[in-house]
Amino acid sequence: MHPFTSLTIWLWVCASSLFLPLGWPLAALSAASFIALLAWSPARYRWRFVAWLVIPMALGLWMVHSGWLAHWITGAPLDTSRQNNALALWLRLVVIISGAQIWLQLVSTERFIRALFASRLPGSFSYLLAGPLLLVEQLGQQLTHIREAQIARGVPLDGNVWQRFASLPALILPLAGQALSELAVRGAALDLRAFRAVPRRTTLHAPADSRTQCALRYGLLVLILIEGGLRWWW
Repeated sequence: MHPFTSLTIWLWVCASSLFLPLGWPLAALSAASFIALLAWSPARYRWRFVAWLVIPMALGLWMVHSGWLAHWITGAPLDTSRQNNALALWLRLVVIISGAQIWLQLVSTERFIRALFASRLPGSFSYLLAGPLLLVEQLGQQLTHIREAQIARGVPLDGNVWQRFASLPALILPLAGQALSELAVRGAALDLRAFRAVPRRTTLHAPADSRTQCALRYGLLVLILIEGGLRWWW
């Protein structure tokens, strides 16, 4: 499957969850998305990322929208009228985050970047989307080197939580300085490659695409508009 096709399917699922009111269809969609993440063995380890996000989020939504936080702080009368809205929001977030983890496991960063550069999108826009992805691995290596150097200098980056938090500037500032110093080099490299000289770029090993998948993508986008229109109308 082309990366754009799977991305469009994820967008359609997310939009459908946003348009569904609180009820058993939304609850079933939320449970199905998380169960699908658990059932797919290559992506099963990602359930921890979902749990780390949605469990604290559930506690925060309950504290704010249940009315207990305002009742404890200000002594205002307990207002529980927004609990259903908070529950619906939480179920939608479970759908979105679980689906995103499935898509991240399905589509590698390298394959998505190749799809961006092989698409009909303008070269500058494709590079704007792919640029952060291209820098992730390089920034990770630089961060590792900076951390090892700062620990060798005696900075307590491997100490307790407070020491690590207080030492974050010693880690972030050199990383930001290196990233900014490379902007001129990257710009010169793009100029040498005639960046934006032609509207269409050539990409080696572009992901296979077909008219059927293209029609499916446009069909799902139209379906999102139809669902949004029905939700707004009713």
